[in-house]
Amino acid sequence: MAFVTHVVTGTNVGGAEIMLYRYLRALGDKGLDHHVISLLPHGPVSERISELGVSVSTLGMRNLASAPAAVLRLARHLDRSRPDLVHGWMYHGCLVSTLARKLMHHKPALVWGIHHSLADLGNEKPATRVILRIMARMSPAVDHITYCSQAARQQHRRIGFSDRNDVLIPNAIDCGEFRPDPQAAGRLRSLCGIGPDSLLVGNVARAHPMKDHVSLVRAVALLRERDLDVHLVLIGNGHAGGPAEAEARRLGIAAHLTTLPARDDIPQLMPGLDLFVLSSAWGEAQSLALGEAMASCVPCVTTDMGDCAWMVGDARLVVPPAQPQALADAMARVLALPPEDRRQIGREARQRVEAQLSLDVYTSDHAKAYRAATAHRLSTLSEVPT
Repeated sequence: MAFVTHVVTGTNVGGAEIMLYRYLRALGDKGLDHHVISLLPHGPVSERISELGVSVSTLGMRNLASAPAAVLRLARHLDRSRPDLVHGWMYHGCLVSTLARKLMHHKPALVWGIHHSLADLGNEKPATRVILRIMARMSPAVDHITYCSQAARQQHRRIGFSDRNDVLIPNAIDCGEFRPDPQAAGRLRSLCGIGPDSLLVGNVARAHPMKDHVSLVRAVALLRERDLDVHLVLIGNGHAGGPAEAEARRLGIAAHLTTLPARDDIPQLMPGLDLFVLSSAWGEAQSLALGEAMASCVPCVTTDMGDCAWMVGDARLVVPPAQPQALADAMARVLALPPEDRRQIGREARQRVEAQLSLDVYTSDHAKAYRAATAHRLSTLSEVPT
């Protein structure tokens, strides 16, 4: 593939954005043939991508009202740069890429990358539901669609997305970056201001209703009622003064919650957890943070969202969403185990990541998808009457 342009909704810290960065990093020198365009103004991930030598630009879109102008700017840019393939990331990136291609003289191959699950459309914003209906109608004309989870693939097919040229490419984890670290517990406990006797439970995600950190706080409160000395740490933007802190105050466990903003040293902190908990209530397709915890040899409990149950591979570690009591029960089962037994769960988790979520497979699967998309585009163009 000579030249690929990635059109991503934004470059703030999120699973899809981080996965784009790690994909480009894994490409090494081949990543220099890629370009990234963000619909929204530059976020923290833009700088990381730029440090790889990959050019990053922005269309400066700030709301839906500015979308038509962004589509025109993107069409002009792509007509000038003439990429062989355009890869849209997330719904808005996919939609704007598709509309822009309709306006272009040059017609590159087009790939959609879907990173969201749809367990219940009612949880989505009205604007998102409209976008999904539009994308379903457009999907037959897309050259290839990639999904990061099998659940998301099936859910999007059910609402009308074409199944003709889609493929599953699970998110990948760099097991060299995320790995066991005996010093991590000391670092993390120092940040939280707690001693060695408390059990440290954590989650890494921005504050957002879909992440349902309130249920996680309630589960921790239930554990403390059982005399389990549990301390919760939430790492991600938006937690300070947010719903999780408010719920912890209401339940009288504010002293047992630490909130930290998004950080660049997660690989040095994640292995310090006694338990990682994914509490998402909707939208989760395949959690990067969950995979990172598993690679760090941390035992995990997750709600049954997207492919997260497949990731952990043990039904005892999976609970229904938005049920704090069920979440607390699963957490208690793990935390009550002897430390060596918890460590064994963590070792088995890393083995699953190494076997199932390799970065080498991720890059090779994208190369295959790009080749298939390009071949489909060429065959489509050859069918157009001259």
